[in-house]
Amino acid sequence: MKPSTLIVAQVVVEQAGKILLVQEAKEICRGLWFLPGGRAAPGESIPETAVREAREESGLDVTLTGLLYVDHLLSASPEGDADRLRFVFVGKPTGGRLKVEEDEHSLQAGWFSPREMAALPLRSPFVERVVALFRREPGLLPLSSFHTLSEEERQQERP
Repeated sequence: MKPSTLIVAQVVVEQAGKILLVQEAKEICRGLWFLPGGRAAPGESIPETAVREAREESGLDVTLTGLLYVDHLLSASPEGDADRLRFVFVGKPTGGRLKVEEDEHSLQAGWFSPREMAALPLRSPFVERVVALFRREPGLLPLSSFHTLSEEERQQERP
């Protein structure tokens, strides 16, 4: 039986022309740079996931301002890994302190210009693709376009 779909949320945060990146702590990608984000916890909305993951990985509090990008990774085999649905939000820093010491979530965080990013070992070309999209069309959908159903609304939904 195939596992259920993984829900992932990431955040593009820009300040003074630089993009916030985090250095991964997970063994499989340790030391590589990526956008802050991660998997949704049970009972957590996708925007809540983005805000929590940004705080855990970067040390910064962010306020989401829009939904930039969504992708869907389909598993290659019916018995293999779960599909993944990834939401990328745009956010702005609102507090906290930039992480400079390693913990279980990340090694550190930093602000990088496009030139500086090009010299970093990135986890995936996804980072450059999404940052380029952000620079062309920041915040395609307002955050108000993203809605988590309330318990009352959920009960009114038809299967």
